[in-house]
Amino acid sequence: MPGSNITLKQLSSILGVSISTISKALNDSHEISDVTKKRIVEMAKLHDYQPNKIAVGLKSGKTNTIAVVIPSVQNSFFARALYGIESLISETNFNIIVCLTKESHTKEVETFNMLSNGVVDGFIVAVSEETQNLQNYDHFTNALENGKSVVMFDRVIDSVNCGKVTTNDFTALSEATQTLISSERKNIVLLTTIHKLNVGKQRAQGYIKAMNAAGFQPVILESDDQQAGTVMVDYLKSNPVDAIIALDTDASLSALKAVKVSGMQIPKDIAVIGYVSERMAHNLTPELTTINQHSYTIGNAAAQMITEAIRTKSKEIKHIVVSSTLSVRDSS
Repeated sequence: MPGSNITLKQLSSILGVSISTISKALNDSHEISDVTKKRIVEMAKLHDYQPNKIAVGLKSGKTNTIAVVIPSVQNSFFARALYGIESLISETNFNIIVCLTKESHTKEVETFNMLSNGVVDGFIVAVSEETQNLQNYDHFTNALENGKSVVMFDRVIDSVNCGKVTTNDFTALSEATQTLISSERKNIVLLTTIHKLNVGKQRAQGYIKAMNAAGFQPVILESDDQQAGTVMVDYLKSNPVDAIIALDTDASLSALKAVKVSGMQIPKDIAVIGYVSERMAHNLTPELTTINQHSYTIGNAAAQMITEAIRTKSKEIKHIVVSSTLSVRDSS
């Protein structure tokens, strides 16, 4: 009926022509006469015919669709990176599907296996925590072997031969630590809830390098996101601390609260540097000095990389490093 969706088979029955003829007419094939084309196109419009893009993609081998596979959208870094991805994709003829793994290896594998079967042309992925811990990367290599383009961002696996967009975590932490040391801070503690992730390990190594170079003892407090505040408060009770570097949002907020609970002043008694969004940093008291990862730029670069790879069918493996910057505010 007019105004309702209709299938090719139903159109074929109404028009009395084959499905192949309808398909060719709708794709403006020279094999079909102009009179027949006009008749078919008008009937398709009348019945609001919409082609099944997935079916077309399965037949042609190209869908112009990219899967963005990330752990969460509640994390401000991934939300901002996703915005960067979407901003670039919206200016192309590609579409995106957003899939959340919730840090699950099983969910990540299922997503790759399901979408690799002709549904998407490629993947932009930030690897889940569980996948990094298990060190099982078969789903990535299988996708690549099946001709899919893969670009990893932020959380990447060095041994997987695909495009990557990262930030200079090691250098950023080394420089942040040196900045504190230059301001006469020497009892600098690192608080982290991402110690199991590759990015967390790289940041910790940058801190350790700077502390060792200055002749100071590195102290790393590892915790889950629920206990980070308690861990920090307990340490402050019996140890001298004049600066804290927090490696993620949960650790940053926990560090600020722990200092206030302990009765010390920021930055007079303790300086704090952390990782939170720019908007959140400005709304904290005192405003938090942050290491800015430029997640929008990272997402945008990942989208640029994968669209070029799909269009050109290039096998070149690229690695882009987006440098983090230190935004100094009241907490240091």
